[in-house]
Amino acid sequence: MSRRAVLHVASRWLVAAFLAFTLAAFFFFLTAFQVSSDGTAHRILRRGVAITTDIDAILPQLATGLHAAAQSNNQDPVRVPNFPVPVDIPKQEAGNIQGEDLRQRVLDKAADRIYDDGMSAWAQSDTASNQNIARFSTAGSLNRAFGLVTEKWNRIYLIAAVLFGFLSLVLAALLWLNLKSYLRLLALGAATATAAVISLAGAVAVRFALRTAETGADPFEKDLLDLGVEAVWLFIRNYLILSLLGFAVLAVAAFFAWWDSRRAEQPAVRPIEPAA
Repeated sequence: MSRRAVLHVASRWLVAAFLAFTLAAFFFFLTAFQVSSDGTAHRILRRGVAITTDIDAILPQLATGLHAAAQSNNQDPVRVPNFPVPVDIPKQEAGNIQGEDLRQRVLDKAADRIYDDGMSAWAQSDTASNQNIARFSTAGSLNRAFGLVTEKWNRIYLIAAVLFGFLSLVLAALLWLNLKSYLRLLALGAATATAAVISLAGAVAVRFALRTAETGADPFEKDLLDLGVEAVWLFIRNYLILSLLGFAVLAVAAFFAWWDSRRAEQPAVRPIEPAA
């Protein structure tokens, strides 16, 4: 094989490797965009606020403080006192809302506030009400991770997904132009499957690490870790689907390539010429 042919083959492998990398990045940022979208992020933040504030334990104190503030304060709306995230409730409701209605209202508004303003909104109302989470602990990392499912990061994930999606299209086009027949589908399927499987392995490893960390965790940290496990499951689900898609393309391309090679191996049957 000539040097030029070797370089040509090496360039194809290099393009395929870069394609697998850009696809992995595209899959990650696309899933991160999905996780940080308004609906999904709201559910994550809502549960995160409930865990970190232990709202079920402090709900009676919140109701008492809110009712007192509504009676003594002329401002409308009334801010919920002694809660780390600023939550405002109309004065007409603040005087009598309590129980599950108050819980739902506080969590919904707190999640919306954090999603819009980021973690800078945390503890704006009462800096003394923060949970004591070790900065470099797993639970502390998850607590800071709440800031990554906000509207600001949602836009960043979208931009990154579009960028890596475009790069993937360019590399896929280069690979398509430099290959022939079913080798094109084989290469694209292999790149997709490789990117998805590597991403899947990484997500499973993270989930396993979180599950392992739950062993010696207290109930508070365990709830946070459970929330992290649920968020990672969204990545695992998407990567699993993409892996199956990549292997399906590989299987179809391999079947047709085998079928073509089988037909090519069969000798052509020459028609029998009639006797003169």
